Amino acid sequence: MKKYFLYISCIITLAIGMTGCKKQLEDYYTNPDKTTDPTIEKLFSSILDNNRIRPMYWDLRTLQLNQMGKYCQMTAFLNELTTYSQNDDYIEDRWNDFYTPNNQGSNANDAGSGSGPMAQYRTMQRLYKELPVDERPNMEVFMMAGRVLLLDQAAQMVDMFGDIPYSEAGSLDATATISNPKFDSQIAVYDTVLTQLKEMADWFAAATLNTVASSAFANQDYVGHGSLSKWRRYINSLRLRYLLRQSYYDEARAKTEIQEILSSPLQYPLMDGDGVGDNYSPYNTDMLLFQLTTYTNNLNSAFTEISAHAAPDYMLNTVMLPVDDPRIPLMFDKFGATVNGVFVPNATYRAMSQQWTSTMQGDSINNYSTIDSTTYRFNSHLPGIMMSAAETNFLKAEAFERWGLTGGTAAASYELAIRQSIAFQYYLHSTNTTQYESVTQPSTAVVDAFMAKTAIAYSGTSEEKLGKIWTQKWLAFGFTQCGQAWAEYRRTNYPQITVWQSTSSIYPTPPTRFTYPASEKAYNTSYADVQANDTRTTKIFWDVN
Repeated sequence: MKKYFLYISCIITLAIGMTGCKKQLEDYYTNPDKTTDPTIEKLFSSILDNNRIRPMYWDLRTLQLNQMGKYCQMTAFLNELTTYSQNDDYIEDRWNDFYTPNNQGSNANDAGSGSGPMAQYRTMQRLYKELPVDERPNMEVFMMAGRVLLLDQAAQMVDMFGDIPYSEAGSLDATATISNPKFDSQIAVYDTVLTQLKEMADWFAAATLNTVASSAFANQDYVGHGSLSKWRRYINSLRLRYLLRQSYYDEARAKTEIQEILSSPLQYPLMDGDGVGDNYSPYNTDMLLFQLTTYTNNLNSAFTEISAHAAPDYMLNTVMLPVDDPRIPLMFDKFGATVNGVFVPNATYRAMSQQWTSTMQGDSINNYSTIDSTTYRFNSHLPGIMMSAAETNFLKAEAFERWGLTGGTAAASYELAIRQSIAFQYYLHSTNTTQYESVTQPSTAVVDAFMAKTAIAYSGTSEEKLGKIWTQKWLAFGFTQCGQAWAEYRRTNYPQITVWQSTSSIYPTPPTRFTYPASEKAYNTSYADVQANDTRTTKIFWDVN
């Protein structure tokens, strides 16, 4: 039994420091063979090494495609009796991966695949306190950037579960005291996230690193490459994401803080692509977590084992095909069937109905389109997306549309976001060194014609415009950000999908949250405080529409 669920000890983190250098992170650690003790900078790099962010078999197969993607129809699925049930083992894996590091194995597809940001950051805090005062400036940037990573993951945990142990989690390593950590209110955790992200934004804006800190941060930060500018943009875009996420609960705070961000681009720059659309560079602009150089696997099994390789009905048939979306050949294959030993491709792109019975779906799946083989299914270089320019501009568009803020317009941000989303899909396609089909980047003329279509153009009532923003943002998340797509679907009720109703009396429709894992119920006595609200239909606090 996993009795260690939140008893994060220095033994665990010492093991990270001693063995982490022998695993896949050796490409990123400075002088890894000389490492004998955990250090702040190496623990920071280990937090970054998160296979819950990278598109990996285990996370997609068990959580994103198989649960969150189903709930908002980001992915296709067979309409079985237990379709909307929660797999407790998979959810427990995800829970544990936030609190304890499970990214130390040599097999990238191991069940334990998260970096345990809570455990590792608590150890960073202890080590920082133990440093001589004159050495702390060398490590401060790691503490600040590490806190940003922890805050982002904490917000995502709230989005999945609601109340979570946070302020008292990791007590053993932080205070040498074993305790059952309390469940912090989800509202309080979000307040902490937003308040501290603002503090981090101001700290990075004023930061000047000494030579030692600058060199060390550049070596260990293999996502932002030591760029303070990139971290500033990432932090402020995270603020936009989570301010809007809770904006229907606390609209006044969201409106005020977002206006401050949008009207002060020098103080609070954003990861928005600097106004470049069709030809922007995700590699240089976005916050992406790339696969390790030793990784050679792909995601085909993650898709095919659960029939998630089929093209989603609403996405392809309702959103994309009627407007001849230029992303279609980048996201989907026409597929086909083998007849008398000869593969016969389907004549057109088309998704099978999500309203059919599972028998009809299983019998017909070869007659319909699938997730693209080059971009997604057989791509060993697909990066994890921590923040993209397209998401940032969709967020800006919503804020401008809802509140008429200064600093830009909803139409310009919306149109830029779609152009960046198209360019981003082509970028993902191009990361695969094996091109199974020849697809060129959509030209500006093609994108211009697409943007002019009535269903895409920024026109209509304010509600219709917001619907376009939210639907296009859902589409832009693609198949590897199902968690963000599910959260936004619950918040906005877009896209306006038809939810298939299961005949199960226990779980006839998708849940509004995950219930807590069995280990937490069994070993944390503080669970009694949240037990009454631990149901699959209890809404997250920001889900008020």
